[in-house]
Amino acid sequence: MNVNSLIINTLKPIVSAVYPNKYSGTEQTYITFNYADDRAVEFADDTPQIDKSNIQIHLFTPNDYMELKKQIRLKLFQGGFSYPSITDLYEDDTKLNHIIFECEITGNSETEE
Repeated sequence: MNVNSLIINTLKPIVSAVYPNKYSGTEQTYITFNYADDRAVEFADDTPQIDKSNIQIHLFTPNDYMELKKQIRLKLFQGGFSYPSITDLYEDDTKLNHIIFECEITGNSETEE
């Protein structure tokens, strides 16, 4: 399961700039994401079979974000993630709204070479 590709492909139709961990481009509205936790949750013959990834997705925008928030939450859920919990923040230093979506996804482990 390639979670990075899944997140990017799920959210790019909404916000064109979607990157893991850090964004250094020039778009005013962008998304970054990180793994809060990533672990195997099911094993067979001492080999991981199913992984669970807890993801934090960060929307940054100087604009009104209510419609984007609704679209992102729905797209994540439709894309196979758990229904996200959301934290709304404002970054004084950058003057950007910072909306954090926390969700998880489970899938086959990437243990084969």
